[in-house]
Amino acid sequence: MNLRNDAMKRRTFLKKSTLALASFAIAPSIMKDSRKGNLLLRSGDIQVIVLEGTPLKRGQIHGEILRSKINEAVKLWKEELFKALDSDPDKYIDEFVENTHFTKSIKKWSPNLLEEVKGISDGSGLDFKTLYAFQLADEEWWYRRNKKLGIVLSENKNCSALGVFGQEGFPPLLAQNMDIPKWTNGFQVLFHIKHQHSNLESFVFSYAGMIALNGLNSKSIGVCVNTLLQLNQRLDGMPVAFIIRGILEQERFNDALRFVNTVKHASGQNYTIGGPEEIIAFECSANKVSRFIPYKSATRVYHTNHPLVNDDQDIYKEVIKKMPPDAVKKSLHNTKTRFESLEKRLKDPSKKITVETIKSTLSSHDDPQNPICYDLRKDRSGFTAGSMIYELSDSPVLHLAPGPPCSTEYKIYRFKN
Repeated sequence: MNLRNDAMKRRTFLKKSTLALASFAIAPSIMKDSRKGNLLLRSGDIQVIVLEGTPLKRGQIHGEILRSKINEAVKLWKEELFKALDSDPDKYIDEFVENTHFTKSIKKWSPNLLEEVKGISDGSGLDFKTLYAFQLADEEWWYRRNKKLGIVLSENKNCSALGVFGQEGFPPLLAQNMDIPKWTNGFQVLFHIKHQHSNLESFVFSYAGMIALNGLNSKSIGVCVNTLLQLNQRLDGMPVAFIIRGILEQERFNDALRFVNTVKHASGQNYTIGGPEEIIAFECSANKVSRFIPYKSATRVYHTNHPLVNDDQDIYKEVIKKMPPDAVKKSLHNTKTRFESLEKRLKDPSKKITVETIKSTLSSHDDPQNPICYDLRKDRSGFTAGSMIYELSDSPVLHLAPGPPCSTEYKIYRFKN
């Protein structure tokens, strides 16, 4: 009887929270692409949800408000797993969770985030194991690849990030195109997190059911990421989504740098971290964290999806022996082409880089086959789900296009009106 009463109280709380937060939700405007049947976010609108209270309550609000979208997104994710594996996705998820030990690091560095995932599970009605595995996007990619040695590298993770600082009259600018699988389209969301027992707030870009893809906090600390599948992984490290949130929980730039240099990394990833004065990129792997500087005394940085300074790549050297050479060549050509495009547009220190310059760069198609901006209509499995620019000033500003920026409007978000 007590359990039933507790459940009823929680549902009452969530209903009140949903009503209270309704004014923050903006229904996304969607346009149908008649040639492909895809749904494209066009107007720049995105659903914005405030998450506050305890970690568990934040997750419950997330899960309750986005219940139908989370269930649909998880269904599409499982369909994707079935296509890739030709086996029962639920059994695969069980195996994946059983054979990895990421919770050890999460409990050490960000235990509150496991509570948040539990809340999402409670609110959405999905089991915790499935919701937990749903957070492990980068980890599942390399786990699947390593399980099926010899499959073609996925093209779903072609993110491009850039940062500029030290320009007189301009705050540091950090930006990224977030390229992820097509099945996530229509599920994009912006979380406005109000941290408990603190005046810290965060804007976190993600999709329904996922705790983070990247973000910016009210102390002018921002993070952008690039998947580096070539770098070594570890089964007991901290997953990428949890590291992103961990960075955004820091109130000082140096603490954010210390965090990313201290945790054990489950996946190869480049983290470009910006603060009020500087922007720094770290290529992180299971055994090493290496800072990437494009050239001596550089006050700008850019990155795509191949390691430039971190040589911790033993696993990948074994993987590519069993992969078709053309697949390896194609993947490397794509990321190098995008890197060259960024470098050409950003390297010259005499050229001022503004928000408009960055918008143009992130919307570019310098090489039509390997563009910075991927529209849904391209014949590929991924697309640019969102493009974000952070102005890391005293009052930080987020410019967000919730879709390919070549066809989606940027809108501005601030922590204080």
